[in-house]
Amino acid sequence: MTSALSLAGRLARLSDDDLAALIAERVVGRTRIDDFFDLAEALLDPAAVQRALGPLDRDALAVLCAVAASPGADERIVSELLKRWQQASGDGEGRRELRLQAIPQLLQRLADGLLVEEEAGRFTAYQQVRDRLAAWPAEGLPDASALATAAEPRPQTTAAVPDHTKLDSFAAERAFAAVAAVAELLAELEREPARELQKGGLSLPDSRRLTAGLGVRQEQVPVVLSAAERAGLVGRDGNVWLPTAAASRWLHLSTARRWTVLAGAWRSSLATDIRRLLLSHAHVPWGSSLHDWMRWRYPASFAELGHRLDAATTAAELLGITVRRVPSTAGAVLLESGPEAAASILAAAFPAEVDHAYLQHDLSIVSPGPLAPELDTRLRVMADVESRALASTYRVSAASLARAIACGETAQSLRAFLGSISLTGIPQPLEYLITDAAARFGRVRVRGLTGERAQTAIISDDDPVLGTIEVDQSLAGVAPIRDGRRLVSRLPRDIVYWALVDAGYPAAAEDESGRIESVVARHVASPRHTEAADDRTEEVVRRLRAAPQIGQNSQAWLSRQLDAAVRSHTTLLVSVALPDGREIEFSLEPTGLGGGRLRARDRASDIERTLPLSSIRTVRPI
Repeated sequence: MTSALSLAGRLARLSDDDLAALIAERVVGRTRIDDFFDLAEALLDPAAVQRALGPLDRDALAVLCAVAASPGADERIVSELLKRWQQASGDGEGRRELRLQAIPQLLQRLADGLLVEEEAGRFTAYQQVRDRLAAWPAEGLPDASALATAAEPRPQTTAAVPDHTKLDSFAAERAFAAVAAVAELLAELEREPARELQKGGLSLPDSRRLTAGLGVRQEQVPVVLSAAERAGLVGRDGNVWLPTAAASRWLHLSTARRWTVLAGAWRSSLATDIRRLLLSHAHVPWGSSLHDWMRWRYPASFAELGHRLDAATTAAELLGITVRRVPSTAGAVLLESGPEAAASILAAAFPAEVDHAYLQHDLSIVSPGPLAPELDTRLRVMADVESRALASTYRVSAASLARAIACGETAQSLRAFLGSISLTGIPQPLEYLITDAAARFGRVRVRGLTGERAQTAIISDDDPVLGTIEVDQSLAGVAPIRDGRRLVSRLPRDIVYWALVDAGYPAAAEDESGRIESVVARHVASPRHTEAADDRTEEVVRRLRAAPQIGQNSQAWLSRQLDAAVRSHTTLLVSVALPDGREIEFSLEPTGLGGGRLRARDRASDIERTLPLSSIRTVRPI
């Protein structure tokens, strides 16, 4: 007989890693688990059983229903029962063929998932599992017959597919725009991190700022952010989003290579069954048939999987993998052959990149087409983007040049780079601005302090500049305080330094000896490592191992077994030691436990027995 008692024994034999994974995945609504009996009862809770049924596909659920309908069934009995359900449903296209050869593997999967017990090739489902399956029809979920017989939905026909020449052209435009949007996202987060709300989602001011910076609709910002996160380009540091170290490398790739990274991350993030589903629909529209198939294949978890499917198809639209839910040629190749092959198709349709721009007397820079990524990345260091399109506009300012010099540029390197991309030479106003920015650089110096209450000193020979910094409201967060001929702040040097640069001051960072050093990067998000279990799960595992174990402190384990049997009305085979040294077994249904004695009804003789716990050697469920 299956029960919490027999399940507790199975749980005790699992490894710590398996226990941690099981608790994290299945235990819900339970605040305290002190031993394996508590864990067994938690796993047999209706909500936990439903959670365990969710990942099972239709074949596994049909086999589980057969086991539930026939306790102690072997492979032959399960196969015959499934065939009987099929025959009862009649013939025709509405019936599917069962993969009877897969029944042994499915039975083992159910046993490994702790939904059934196996003994000598016979399988029995836990009573709580049978109860949960019996409740399904009232909840709108399929019964055993429907699980075994309902035919697989067919995908839509290709009749609705539009002209692929136009579709692929639209797909290339979307892919190019997606790459540009992710690049703008990285630039915006580098300039100012975005805050994640505790309830989820970006704060409204950050969402509006990113909408304007990316040039997309506000509802598309989370989709762009997700695409960047999947590719490892952004991450959360606490409650703020920041670029990662990988973002800098990605920004120096060509447009086609950038798309390859984004599309490859999308493909890799797909769950196995969702990827298989999309692959089977690689040449047909992604309409309602996707959800129909998912609902058919995973009836117990369609709501969750449907949400993940929607997220995948929405990201596919952003990246040009589909256009209006129809796979593009590149999208189909991506699913079938991978991102490299798909990118080679899209690259031919991308707008031609340019390596020159017009430098104008009003300090603006206009590129006649999409600027090559490596040039665009470097130009952004010394100029701010004013408009982003196929022809982008940048603007140089004293603050942007100060930022570039702070990142390691010099007057000579600025002139050399701008001259190399200019179709009009370097205008005189820009030449003057570069000379002035280089001369002004270092007028304000930011030095880290040790051994003082303040962490940072702001130093300048120009006292009026210090006075301006002291009252500058944009630097209120830094809170500079006058300390003789300098200003001090309690914040770290790099934070103060970047605040001054962003406010337009010609700041330079110094080490403690006063030597100027380049600060080439802001804080980046570190990749988050997924642990096998969180601290609470690990604590539960430690508590389980410290509780009475089989073969260790056997009296305590025995008492816990009997207590669980009393509460679950489980019939036990109890081995009792007699005074003469012999052992005898009784088939007992425990009714009470206390005072060091077990009270139980003897099923064979139908009498009440009272046994001292000290005489009981072993117990096991019948």
